[in-house]
Amino acid sequence: MIAPARSMAGRAGAAAGVALALALTGSACAVIPLGGNPASYREIVKGDPLRKPYVRVVAVPPRPEWTPKQVVTGFLSAMASVDDPGYTVARQYLYGAAAQTWRPDGTVTVYDKGVLGNAPPPPKDATETGIMLKGMITGTIDPEGKYRAVEGAEDTLKDFRLVKTPQGWRIKDFPDGLLLTEDDIRRSYRPVKLYYLDHLQKSLVVDQVRVRVDPSSDFAETMLQRLLRGPTSGLKSAVSNALPAGTRLLGISTEDDKIIVNLNEAATNAISTGPDRDAVSAMAAQIGWTLDQLTERWDVEIRVNGEPYYQDGGALRVGFDRYGSFDQWLNPGRTATYFFDKGALHSLNQEGEPSPVPGVAGHPGADHTEPAVSGGARPVLATLTKGGSAIATAPLAEGSHWEQRITGTNLTRPSWDRYDNIWTVDRVGPRASRVLRFDGKTQTKVSAPGLESVEVRDMRVARDGVRLAAVVTTDTGTEVQVSTITVNGSETTIADPEPLVTAVEGQQIVDIAWQDSTTLLVLTGSKAGKEVLAVDVTDGTSESIKADARITSITALADRILAGAEDTGDDEPELLYLDPVKQTWTPLTKTPATTPLLPLD
Repeated sequence: MIAPARSMAGRAGAAAGVALALALTGSACAVIPLGGNPASYREIVKGDPLRKPYVRVVAVPPRPEWTPKQVVTGFLSAMASVDDPGYTVARQYLYGAAAQTWRPDGTVTVYDKGVLGNAPPPPKDATETGIMLKGMITGTIDPEGKYRAVEGAEDTLKDFRLVKTPQGWRIKDFPDGLLLTEDDIRRSYRPVKLYYLDHLQKSLVVDQVRVRVDPSSDFAETMLQRLLRGPTSGLKSAVSNALPAGTRLLGISTEDDKIIVNLNEAATNAISTGPDRDAVSAMAAQIGWTLDQLTERWDVEIRVNGEPYYQDGGALRVGFDRYGSFDQWLNPGRTATYFFDKGALHSLNQEGEPSPVPGVAGHPGADHTEPAVSGGARPVLATLTKGGSAIATAPLAEGSHWEQRITGTNLTRPSWDRYDNIWTVDRVGPRASRVLRFDGKTQTKVSAPGLESVEVRDMRVARDGVRLAAVVTTDTGTEVQVSTITVNGSETTIADPEPLVTAVEGQQIVDIAWQDSTTLLVLTGSKAGKEVLAVDVTDGTSESIKADARITSITALADRILAGAEDTGDDEPELLYLDPVKQTWTPLTKTPATTPLLPLD
């Protein structure tokens, strides 16, 4: 992160036995390392990939002589113990009915810089007292495991009220859920990508959650159990699942350098869906990609009740060459790089030498702006035309010609989805927008309740075909929102827009681009310069990338991030790429050019 087909629980138990020989002192829990760095989730695979090392926190019951501050400290630590899944020890810190009614399976509040107040010890005859916990809330984890980053400010997190009992001080009440530090989260939870299917069951959609470590199970088993529970509520109406209803995980082990996933007989119902949908391949892709976070491209064999998957004795064994190719945009490999200059599209070869693309799209045309390239085997260019009131397309092929696809009043730049549909927004008024889509045959209006009463400045569909990002201006300012595209029969809806990035005073949102299906790049500008934020849309966490001050546009795919830099008078316009090692912007080609493009950007 092999033994023949067996669980590795015994090995972990032996390690725990040695670790627990350490003496426990004080009122807090003992943090006992069982090997490895808990802050690093993805490690080099060595030996058995199913078990992940973690740091053990052992809960200690309260003692009669403890001060109120020690009791609160002990309770905070007991909540962080994964070795007490029923929170039996933590409940011992609570008074009366609170010990029975408290539900720790509620929302987890994550905080940092926690400090307990230094109130003087209460008088010996005191029966009640209080301890203040101050800190900064940095995020929450809901009962489904969905993490949400929070822009916190230091504040009072909890005013603990304590009462004195014959057994010592106890906490009077505590709201449902847990209160954990960022260090606790790093020790006790791991981010896991769950892979589900789009509505056509032809591509994979990532649903990232935080999964609590279960010391009694291999982490691979914990991951698959969570996959079987289904997607989080935000994606439930937008994705499907090839794992048949009633499928249960019976066990998971390693054998001859492959992972054995043992399911119950319900898993064979995937065969009955027929070869057209190939639900068996889809099911294998879901399991393979989910486990790949641990196994890093080990083969996976799916068995039923310990026997080969197929009734004729045939094995369902899939390697990365099979499940890795199920969705080309999860493992895109090398794709074409383009740039747009003076209304003409050019492609770049591996040496960075440009040439016009074949057909009419490679000819200069002042009427064509805001380009986008489709992702199919036969690429097509879409552009705004007629002053922004229409969108036209042209295949990248000799003899091609422009065809008008969408008409409107004031359209945003076109955005392709993975199904070769074109999306745009028609700004029909100051706070009136209509989402339009061309499906290859007709132009239709798509229901988007959250976008119809705001000004949409830009919109991009993610490569998974399920997420949609939009730059919108409301009465309170400009922000980037991410919505979900749901399909129910013939009805398509853009639902549940959530703010992702909000422009502060003096800041502009210059451009957005999807790096992958869960990472959105947001280019911002202010007097201080340009900045690119790489935002994880599943939880709101972000990383900052310093940007060249001349950058006006960005595009990305997997590990490639490209940018267009404007002519400032001293420098010619040029294409830049971000060196992933040096984190510096480097010229991509010697030819002056603007507006880099990647498929489905």
